[in-house]
Amino acid sequence: MLVRIRACGLCGSDLNAWRGVPGIEYPMPAGAPGHETWGEVVGLGDHVSHPRVDETVTGLLWNGFAEFGVARAENLVVVPTAFRTAPVLGEPLACAMNVLRRSGLVAGGRLAIVGFGYLAALLVQLLPTGCDWVAISRRQDSRQLALRLGAQAAYGFDNVPSDAWDSFAVVIEAAGVQQALDYATWLVAYGGRLVIAGYHADGPRTVNMQSWNWKGIDVINAHERQPSVYVDALRNAFDQLGERPLDLTLLHTHSFDLDHVNEAFGLAESRPAGFVKALVHP
Repeated sequence: MLVRIRACGLCGSDLNAWRGVPGIEYPMPAGAPGHETWGEVVGLGDHVSHPRVDETVTGLLWNGFAEFGVARAENLVVVPTAFRTAPVLGEPLACAMNVLRRSGLVAGGRLAIVGFGYLAALLVQLLPTGCDWVAISRRQDSRQLALRLGAQAAYGFDNVPSDAWDSFAVVIEAAGVQQALDYATWLVAYGGRLVIAGYHADGPRTVNMQSWNWKGIDVINAHERQPSVYVDALRNAFDQLGERPLDLTLLHTHSFDLDHVNEAFGLAESRPAGFVKALVHP
């Protein structure tokens, strides 16, 4: 299936290729590493009838920093009409839904989210009814965003209240850095669940196995690698949201054309105040 790409989000994991992290082979394919794609179908392969030409789609389409992309039909989902007023990036929305699924959260649950960026901001808009949550984030503007999206409280790493330690049945680590992993370990309650949603791709990590053992916690890797799991999660996210608006106006903060993608990478690296997500529009 041939898709005209209208927008591709710049993911934090894309920065590894831009930085030159060891283990990445260069030159990369044209359009790489973009993978948060949104666009419209312009051509169908043999024996493909759905999605149809001119339908707006999102999902799993790699090498998205390009004008056109090719994807398998079963890896794309037609964007519901209610969500077509702004680019809905299917891959991170599916990730957020998978994190929620793996967390085991139910209505009225209580959780802490350590690291509050784009993924976390999507996730909290998918939470079951009545969940109370707090955010821990290094950046003041990220804490303000969490409060606007319904956080009970938002703390910096240096002012987490003492009664928060060992108190959350579910803790989601969503930053992908050592500090967030440490704090998530300290926050999770005895017998609780620690969900690793952050992408730890820039090097090894250390974990406090003594604490993990003593607390008797479950540690869940919320990353998935099977395309069908992502696609099912994306459909589930759209179904769960229904007609409820997904607030992206606070999240898609910067836009660039394809010729200025390097500026988008630089901004994602420096993360100035107010930055959440950069979109590249071919």
